[in-house]
Amino acid sequence: MRKNILLIAMVAVLASGLLFAQATQEEPKKEGPIELTFWSLFTGGDGEYFDAMIQEFNASQDKIVMKNDMVKFDNYYTKLTTALAAKTAPDVVVIHQGNLLNYVPSGSLLALDGLVDSTTLADFQKAPLDGCRFDGKLYALPLDVHPIVMYYNKDLLAKAGITEIPQSAQDLINAGLAVKKATGKWGFAIDNTTGTYKAYTLTRLFMSMVAQQGGSLLTADDKAPNFDNAYGLKALKWLQELVNTYKINPTELDYDGAMNTFKLGDAAFYFNGVWATGTLEQQKGLNFGAAPLPAIMGGQAAWAGSHTFAIPTQKNQDPQKVKAAVTFIEWMTSHGELWAKAGHIPTRKSVAAKDSFKALPYRADYAASAAFALSTPRTPAWEEIYGTLSDKLEYAVTKNQDPAQALADMSKTTKDILASY
Repeated sequence: MRKNILLIAMVAVLASGLLFAQATQEEPKKEGPIELTFWSLFTGGDGEYFDAMIQEFNASQDKIVMKNDMVKFDNYYTKLTTALAAKTAPDVVVIHQGNLLNYVPSGSLLALDGLVDSTTLADFQKAPLDGCRFDGKLYALPLDVHPIVMYYNKDLLAKAGITEIPQSAQDLINAGLAVKKATGKWGFAIDNTTGTYKAYTLTRLFMSMVAQQGGSLLTADDKAPNFDNAYGLKALKWLQELVNTYKINPTELDYDGAMNTFKLGDAAFYFNGVWATGTLEQQKGLNFGAAPLPAIMGGQAAWAGSHTFAIPTQKNQDPQKVKAAVTFIEWMTSHGELWAKAGHIPTRKSVAAKDSFKALPYRADYAASAAFALSTPRTPAWEEIYGTLSDKLEYAVTKNQDPAQALADMSKTTKDILASY
């Protein structure tokens, strides 16, 4: 009896093992599209355009489904940093080009070399693509470039008898004075006071004008300040003179105030990132134009940010999902004309050549900015430097601080910040 029980038990074990093996062999592979997850930091108008792009991507094919989860911008990088460290981030993420350096050294992002073909890479503008390379490796693909540009009020310029868009520092001052004399309106609406946002426009202009003279904000190795010189002095003096000498730009003007001043037709020239285009074109009665940042100091250079796509490294990296993620990124960047509706400049040359992009008002007018966009300095200290310089430039401009003293103070503070990282 005992032998029979033992035999029955052995047969049962063998049978269950055979069934398990058969189930394993015959278990059908998952059918249907590959599902990818994505975190987006876009809200407002940007978010609407981006969500529409993802919907169009999903509808364009049946192999991949992208699921988008919007995260509030204020919490985005905190949540992303935590997820990347735990290797539980989504399959694709958006990272500002200036923030890539915070994640590349830790191995949080997958190198894309060998995953993107050379023909596709050759289609990107060189400057934004190079901004995604570190130590010779590519860690992201740029979706856009959003440089600082110049908006101008056509009606005010016409009333002042100005028929050509001024380019040089002196021509801009002369135009601002002419507008003020003819119309009583402001020549410029450059924000120079912290309100909802810091006075980042001052830093963006200062950085651009230093570069236009052949200089740079930091040294070539990004380890020391490089603006306490004739380049920095000339740039700072121009910003100060608009407010304090010629009085053609208001003082104590915050970001929203500058935007509203231009929107309401009370200023001739307005400097902001291209993301302002969508807001401005919704303003009824505003007859405006847009142009690349003028060569105020002689050369072409403009501060620019860039949204990039990256693929996080995972605990168990699925090659099929990586391949699908690359397909998604390539599709999104190759349909940049859809994203350009939000005001941004596409990074792919083939997109800039599309009739659908050229038909968009304003965008094609400043698209050339992508060719001379300034990349963010490659230092993890950049965010602190950026905010601190904005505060100090605000004080220098609104309080009419001695420019040499202001530059020396800014340079020392920047040096101290760099040394702390």
